[in-house]
Amino acid sequence: MMMDLANAPESLAKIPRAEVQLLLSAVDWKKWKAPVLEVFLHYSNVLDVIPENPKKWTPVVHDGLLYFLDHLDQERLLDRFLDLVYLPPDSPRGERILQFASRTPTFQKIGQILGRNTGVEEDIQKSLQSLENTIQTASYQELVKSIKESLGREVMETYDIKLADRILAEASVGAVIRASLQMPGEKERRDVVCKVIKPYVFRAITEEGEIIDQLTRYFTQHLEFYDLGGMPLTEMFQDIRKSMADEIRTEGEQQNLLRAAKYYQSNPKILVPHLYPFSTKQVTVMEFVRGEKISNAFAGDGRQRAIMARRLSDVLTTDVMFSKEEEALFHGDPHAGNVFHVLNDPKDPYRIALLDWGLFGLFPRPQRAQLIQLMLGIQLNDAHRLREHLGALVQGDLPTDPVKAARLDQTIKETLQQRSKRSNFDTLGDLILRLGKEGYVLRFNLALFIKSQVTIAGILAGLDPTLKQDDYLMKRASGLVKKELPKRFLYTLWVPKWNSHSYGSMLSNEDVKDVAMRNFLGWFH
Repeated sequence: MMMDLANAPESLAKIPRAEVQLLLSAVDWKKWKAPVLEVFLHYSNVLDVIPENPKKWTPVVHDGLLYFLDHLDQERLLDRFLDLVYLPPDSPRGERILQFASRTPTFQKIGQILGRNTGVEEDIQKSLQSLENTIQTASYQELVKSIKESLGREVMETYDIKLADRILAEASVGAVIRASLQMPGEKERRDVVCKVIKPYVFRAITEEGEIIDQLTRYFTQHLEFYDLGGMPLTEMFQDIRKSMADEIRTEGEQQNLLRAAKYYQSNPKILVPHLYPFSTKQVTVMEFVRGEKISNAFAGDGRQRAIMARRLSDVLTTDVMFSKEEEALFHGDPHAGNVFHVLNDPKDPYRIALLDWGLFGLFPRPQRAQLIQLMLGIQLNDAHRLREHLGALVQGDLPTDPVKAARLDQTIKETLQQRSKRSNFDTLGDLILRLGKEGYVLRFNLALFIKSQVTIAGILAGLDPTLKQDDYLMKRASGLVKKELPKRFLYTLWVPKWNSHSYGSMLSNEDVKDVAMRNFLGWFH
């Protein structure tokens, strides 16, 4: 009967869902679980999310998802199964994929990341983008109850907190309800939001974390079968688990928010919401930002969207890489639901608000200088330059053994050969995957920055399809170099300083010469 339901879901219209759920809950269907999960997986269309280029990963994703589902609590699994098969038979695949991921925070977080990946087909991208802040799995009543219980009667009364009558936004882990409050001694009320962890999420993430541990062991035991080589699966899966666990540690996010606010306090281009000190472990109370997802900014106005795109690239890429600070700070999860266009700002119509600081990174100047060299290596097709600065990506010493060193050189060569029309950050992302497969342990903050830039590239493409991330970054770097010309001229006279990287652009005169020569020679092709 279950197979009939899975293969012909339109027949379910004749049976109330509650009856079906009661029946399936009462049946010992372990004998048929494997084929039912197989049908469920393929009926969901979730494998269509895998971009065309890395289709070799389909078996890994397929078996990994089956393993995950097989170890999911039966009640949760039946919920997912019924949500999917009770969809109208003509539902688009994007809707099926969303139902597959519903109430499963790990899947929803991965969906958020892929939602701006230009390698994913456009209709699926559009569906996944709804995971940024328009999920609908939480009950307004249960969220209000959580907020009131966590803040307590004294805080609610002292600040006269009044909650709105609906959910403002909902993401994979948390939901936001708009509110207003009155600070003691003030006449005007302030608009705020209460961000609360959804009640079911604590149990879900705990269970999913345990499944991830089991999945790690499974793939570690079957490395050869899946042709995974020396890929550091344990580190990769633990990164996923850690990022999900961090999502429910609101104290950490609140500390990050305070740090980001201090870092950006003198930057008028960026707004970081003010955090209220009576926030708790379950509820974050912060300033309400009147804005919209940056991907929706200036809808229908190509000129202003193009300006917005360049502003986004400036504040989240150029200003980070060429920061004057010894240690730059960057947002680690800049999907469009976390990056807002501030509305009706009389001083700056293109001001950007950065929300949700659950994940952020610190980027020391020496690492930024090496990243620039890595990007030059890709831009100039210079394998030697890439090899020389690979330590920025990899923890520990690079191999001295001739065989391992030759294999590393081959990895770099293959990366450059496969570059094609991909951006520098995409190519670095590919290099990271290849290094991981070879067993290298990567530096988390640099890998996080590169991944964040791939996400930003997806938003840029939506705002202005003509803007090329690499070209714009190069233009900004060239502007810095021009301002440095007097100092550079002096350093050309003082030969020992020819290779100095002590400029704001962190490019030496030798680097500038190499780029200029490449551009000059390019005119003849």
